[in-house]
Amino acid sequence: MKPAIDITIEICGSAGDGSIAAGQIFNHAMSHLGYHVMNFDSYPAEIRGFGKSVAHTRVSDRPLHTPGAHTDCLIALDDVHSIPHLAVLKDHGVVIYDSRPMDYHDEDQAVAGFIEPGMIGYGAPLRELSITALQTAKSRNIVALGVMAGLFGTPAEAFHYAIGKRFAGKPAALIEANIRAFDLGYDHGRGLEKADPVRLPAGETERTAGVSIVSGNEAAARACLDADIRLYAGYPITPATRIMEIMARELPKKGGAFVQTEDEIAAICHITGAGFAGSRAATATSGPGLSLMAECLNLAVMAEIPIVVIDSQRAGPSTGLPTKTEQSDLNMAVLGGTGDSPRPVLAPTTVEECYTLVLTAFEVASALQTPVIVLLDLFLSNRMEDVAWQRLSGSRFGRYHPPTLPADAAGYARYRFTDSGVSPRALPGQQGYYYVSTGLEHNEGGFPDYTAENHRRMGEKRRRKMDSLRETWPPPETTHGHDDLEVGIIAWGSTVGAAREAIDILRAGGVRAGGLFPRLLWPLHEEALRAFAGRCRRLLVVEMNESGQYAGLISRALVGRAEINTLARVHAAPFPVGDIVTAAQDLVKGESK
Repeated sequence: MKPAIDITIEICGSAGDGSIAAGQIFNHAMSHLGYHVMNFDSYPAEIRGFGKSVAHTRVSDRPLHTPGAHTDCLIALDDVHSIPHLAVLKDHGVVIYDSRPMDYHDEDQAVAGFIEPGMIGYGAPLRELSITALQTAKSRNIVALGVMAGLFGTPAEAFHYAIGKRFAGKPAALIEANIRAFDLGYDHGRGLEKADPVRLPAGETERTAGVSIVSGNEAAARACLDADIRLYAGYPITPATRIMEIMARELPKKGGAFVQTEDEIAAICHITGAGFAGSRAATATSGPGLSLMAECLNLAVMAEIPIVVIDSQRAGPSTGLPTKTEQSDLNMAVLGGTGDSPRPVLAPTTVEECYTLVLTAFEVASALQTPVIVLLDLFLSNRMEDVAWQRLSGSRFGRYHPPTLPADAAGYARYRFTDSGVSPRALPGQQGYYYVSTGLEHNEGGFPDYTAENHRRMGEKRRRKMDSLRETWPPPETTHGHDDLEVGIIAWGSTVGAAREAIDILRAGGVRAGGLFPRLLWPLHEEALRAFAGRCRRLLVVEMNESGQYAGLISRALVGRAEINTLARVHAAPFPVGDIVTAAQDLVKGESK
């Protein structure tokens, strides 16, 4: 069998060096060649500054679950920022650096001075070649891509395509100059005396039609457009801003309205009004914005108004770390609100699911007449993967149909008690179907009613919607379903990818490991959780927060049935696969604390 291709590239520079742009070109070139790609960039929180920017991409001829922990090739556009990244270089890993920078560095600041035995360094005159091509040093990043591609035997045509895609809409002369810069680097790379084992040839299959490389935010925005929303209202906030930018450009083309509001409170008030009027509407935010939205979320629960809120989690609390990833908004999404305020909370695990789950969220919101929160995180929002759109056509997590109105408007009650908790919903202006809508507790007609009995019945009515969703939603995905498991790993959101790889490593090492990966975080699929726990000698819940928020939510469902061990850690980066493997092995050995 031909050895698998599995290569990880990092491009490290200072803000303004073009690390991220070069990474995007590399991603599209690899996707064009038919490879699977997973990319995750890191950058400073400041809009403009001199912090470190790193484009990190893993490329394989097989599907990927994580961006990888170690690097095969480091392209150093800034020596000082790149030096710490040598620590994660694989044995015989490659370092490509500028051999003739504008200012020569002291040895303790030059990346070449830190290249140790087992690392293979290639100096290339990146600045000089850039000036030759464009009369400016600004294309050093493109030259460096060329050096790498020439060195690794990667077809230049794929990069020509990707450069054209990156600079689409720009003058043809600019595209041609950047291709010239790439080709100069490519020729230089081909002329180097190769001393490393890394190869990245053309893929065995051409990229099929309908496959593109997109981020989680781009997939979520496409879902909003395909759900035919009529209003998107939002306020810029990292890492959800990209969704807003796409909606601002694309939604008016489809006859929808886009509003950039003065803050997140105004954004959710806008979409709640649209939902009340019968239009599909959405907003996207991050933790600080979700906190501000709590009051109006409660109103939408009480008044039974369908809206969708996409929350791309970042490290908190407060403004926290705007450009670092975390999974710490779960308690806010599920429990944030006064009184009992039940609403569905969904969490995709891949870029594809950012599309399918957001699309499903609109159906759930309409069918249950409730706000729905979709939890992304910065890693999932910003990472890029190849997505086969044709395979996703019509894909949903179940089917959800809004109830129909009675033919006769006489005696219409907007909040009528039903077995499912879902009442017939008229829209404002429909002849004869009049009702009151308020944030106060109300009776079936919508009129305020402060009696304890009515409040109890209405609370049960709103909760029954969650029961209806639980019955309709597919059971959570489980792996190795018939095994008696030594350790069962539960993970959600973007951490599922790391859990999948950890399970493969554990099983290869003789540990009977399996996983449960819910997409519906609330309401809980309690029966499925109990069934999975019954197959496991030990449970390990993995999540990117300090308090073990999902472990806390499921603990009541599993009380007396299984001991829950938590691996709740904050890395400000994707969850390391090795940490999960080690924790699971320790549990199996009986070393859990």
